[in-house]
Amino acid sequence: MAIYTPRKMSSRSQRKKGWTHKIAGWTGILLRKEMKSTQFQAQPMVTGTQRLWKLKRLSKISTMFIGVGLAMLAAGWLSSRLVIRSDIFRLTEIRVSGTRTLTERQVLDLAGLQQGVSLLQFDVKAVENRIAAHPWVEQVNVTVHWPSAVEIDLCENQPFAVVNIEENKEKRLRYINRAGHVFAEVGQGQELDFPVITGVHLQQDLVSDTFVKGGLAEAACNILLLAARGNAILPIQSVSEVHLDPKQGIVVYLIDRPFPVYFGTERLQTKYYRLVKVLEHLYAKKQVDTVKEIRMDYLDDKVLVTGAEIDG
Repeated sequence: MAIYTPRKMSSRSQRKKGWTHKIAGWTGILLRKEMKSTQFQAQPMVTGTQRLWKLKRLSKISTMFIGVGLAMLAAGWLSSRLVIRSDIFRLTEIRVSGTRTLTERQVLDLAGLQQGVSLLQFDVKAVENRIAAHPWVEQVNVTVHWPSAVEIDLCENQPFAVVNIEENKEKRLRYINRAGHVFAEVGQGQELDFPVITGVHLQQDLVSDTFVKGGLAEAACNILLLAARGNAILPIQSVSEVHLDPKQGIVVYLIDRPFPVYFGTERLQTKYYRLVKVLEHLYAKKQVDTVKEIRMDYLDDKVLVTGAEIDG
């Protein structure tokens, strides 16, 4: 049986091993010291003096920003005042178009415009509202042409007929347009060469300056609209009066003929065109001067002319 004898380590190896143990020991000591110092190191304390210094610094920064903002606002206000007072945007030219009844002076008075005002303070909508409040104005458009001109374009109400409105035993003549809207009083010296609708009562036939829907006044306006289409036998220029009668319905009078034409209240468009044929026949036969009345409401398919019966 063989006997193993451990080999002795050389002196050089022993020295190396000793140095290794020493280095490891020193390293451990240093690490333990560093860990202790890190573990028990006191946190830095913020003193009251430091807090006060920080607050003062923030206050100075805020004050600086507020001051800059106020300076900018003041500079903007001064700049705007200088621009407003300058002559660059002063109104020097006013153009008015579309007037027929109104004069240019009346329009300018309504607008409240004067040359020399600053257009930077010009309120277009307010000017349009003031002009549109006039009864003769149907539509208005105000345009600013920078830097110094304003254009006012009007569309006036066009009279289509005159309505005689009865209210509390008083009568007033007013103009109406094609839409049946009553828009202005007939003034002294104004044109009256229009058909007149009579027998109109306020609240009964007219509400808020408009004919009552489905009423006799609206029907009378519709007859005039048919005549306004330009029929050579019965144009609107030949109609003198359209009267509203509670019992007879609508009664039409012609300018150059004294006799009444009774329309009744129904099928007015059919009766209008039938009347055109009747008048054409009477003119052709030269019998119109002998007529005393024409009843369009006599029968559904008949027209009664005083002294004769005409198929219609």
